[in-house]
Amino acid sequence: MMAKRIPDKTEGPRHTGGESHLLREIMRTNQTLLSVFTREVGMPAARLALVRLLAVSHPDSLGVTEIARRLGIDAAAVTRQVQDMEAERLIVRHADAKDGRRSSLKLTSKGLRLFEQVHERAHEFERLFGKAVGDEEVATTVRVLEQVRVVIGELCQRGSAEDGRW
Repeated sequence: MMAKRIPDKTEGPRHTGGESHLLREIMRTNQTLLSVFTREVGMPAARLALVRLLAVSHPDSLGVTEIARRLGIDAAAVTRQVQDMEAERLIVRHADAKDGRRSSLKLTSKGLRLFEQVHERAHEFERLFGKAVGDEEVATTVRVLEQVRVVIGELCQRGSAEDGRW
C-alpha cells in the first residue's frame, strides 16, 4: 500500500515561473550597471552625480543639505563623499558667512577638469549602450523606469501616511 504524502510545512510558496519580476530585474540590472559603469567611466555613479551637480552649479557653491536634497540622498552620505573629494583636492569648502555651522562646496579647477573627462566617458558609455540596445528600446525603457519611480513614490507616500511603513 502506498503511503499518503503529508505536505511539508517548511515548503515555501510555489513558484510557477510565469510571474513577472520587473523589480527584481531592475535591481539585478542596477547592480551590474553600477559595477560596469564604475570600471568603464572611472568613477562611481554616486560620486559622478555629486560632481555633476557641483559642475552645473559652478561657479556658485552649494551646501551639503542642498546637495543631499537635490540628489535625494542622506546628508551623511554627501558628507562622506565630500571628505574624500576634499582630500583629493577636487572640491573646496567655504564657511557660510551667515551661519558658521554651515559650509558651501565648490569644485576646484582640478575637479572641473576631472568632471569633463569622466562626463565624456559616461556619455560615450551610454552611446555604446544605446547602439547595442537600440534607440527605441532605450526610450521605452526610460519611460517605463520613470513610471516605476512615480508609482514607488506614490506607494511610499501612501504607506507612510497610513501606517508608518515604507
